[in-house]
Amino acid sequence: MSLTRLVGTLIASLLLVSLVAEPAPAQTETASQFYMRYRAAFDSAKKIEDLTPFLSKKSLDMVNATPAAERPKFFEMMKMMGSITDVKVLKETKTADGATLAVEALGPDKQKTNGKVDVVKEGGAWKLGNENWSS
Repeated sequence: MSLTRLVGTLIASLLLVSLVAEPAPAQTETASQFYMRYRAAFDSAKKIEDLTPFLSKKSLDMVNATPAAERPKFFEMMKMMGSITDVKVLKETKTADGATLAVEALGPDKQKTNGKVDVVKEGGAWKLGNENWSS
């Protein structure tokens, strides 16, 4: 086998191996998937700092503006107001800066409650914006 043919065969083999070994494109997380991941983190959170990776800059600024001594009370109020179960995202609508989710859940009184959740993209990552709930 000539050197040229050997080099050609080697190059072809390397190209074939790189095509076969190339990983599938990573799945991107939807706003709905992010929100459900946030809800799981919220339910198991013990302090506000457990949730800060999920919060938008605006929400994070509010947390940081709260004096450290008052943050446990702030977190307690968040947990009380956010005590919902059986959360289901009904619809995801894209917006200019992320998505708005139509959400349904059971409130603390076990009555159906509806929510509107704004999820924003910041630095390429989903972050929780506003959450509004009504029975």
